[in-house]
Formats: sequence, C-alpha cells, structure tokens
Amino acid sequence: MKFDFHTHRLSTPPGTGIVNLPEAWVARPELFRPEEGAFYSAGIHPWWTAGSDRCEAMLRQLPLLLRHPQVVRVGECGLDRLRGASLPVQAEVFAAQVALAEELGLPLTLHVVRAFDLLLQLRKRLRPTTRWVVHGFRGGPALARQLLEAGIDLSFGPRRNPGAYDLTPPHRRFEETDGEG
Repeated sequence: MKFDFHTHRLSTPPGTGIVNLPEAWVARPELFRPEEGAFYSAGIHPWWTAGSDRCEAMLRQLPLLLRHPQVVRVGECGLDRLRGASLPVQAEVFAAQVALAEELGLPLTLHVVRAFDLLLQLRKRLRPTTRWVVHGFRGGPALARQLLEAGIDLSFGPRRNPGAYDLTPPHRRFEETDGEG
C-alpha cells in the first residue's frame, strides 16, 4: 500500500497517510483525539476564511494542534480565487500560517486554485525555509516546472497531468487520494 500524502478520511489506517483535520477540530482543538501511530495535518483552508471572527478564532487555536507530535504538517492552507474570503484576506491568513510553520519547523500542504501567481509572489516575499507542497496538482508541465524551480514540491491525485507528473523528480513528487469521509 502506498503512503497517502493527503486525505480527509479519518478512518485512514495509522501510519499509511496524513489525515487533514476537519474545520470543527481546527476551531475546537479539544475535540482532537488522535489515533495512536496516525499522522495529521492542521491548517485553515482558504474556503474557511470567509467568516472573519471564525477565522481569527481558528488562527488563535491552530498553534495548539500544530504543537501536537502527531500533527506533522500545516495545511491544508493556501489561496483560492473561486471560494473563500477575498484574496488579500486569504493571503493574510496564509502568511500567518507560514509564520507558524517557520516557528515550529513544519512543512506546508497547499491548496491553490487559480492563484499560483500570488503563491509565487508570497513565496518570494516570505522567504520560507520549510518545505511547501501543492496538493492535488493538476496543472501542466510549464506550471509544474515553474513551481519546482521556485522550490515548491507537488502531490498528485488520480486526476493528474501525465506530463507534469513525469517531469517532477521522484523525491519531490507525492501521491494522494484527497479522499473524503
């Protein structure tokens, strides 16, 4: 069985993947009951940025989850031009999560929809030292090359561009289901 880099399936067998925690657990970390041997990621998805009070509360709570030894990544976080708060608000929330990742030495799992230009600008401005991986990458070879050259790794689900997948070096390429449930 391959390691599932990014899934939403809470029933993922321990040690076989990284489970992205649901919004309710990010908002209320006391609900988090990790399964022994399991790995998790926690972050504020760009879709969750629409309510400013709720988003601010999650930003205050997020460090509690990120300090848990079984939470191994920040995310999924990022930028989405189709859903969530305005891009400036999303960028602010994203930058706050990058700062947390840097402080705690955790890599990021990125959700990016039609905002790769802004992602690359933020990467130049923020100058992170932690690893960034775009999850569910479906773009073509030109975009993949641009992201790889900027130091951003890629994770591919079942729906992928074969050319982008093939040009991504194996040590910078991850497999995922992005499974729900």
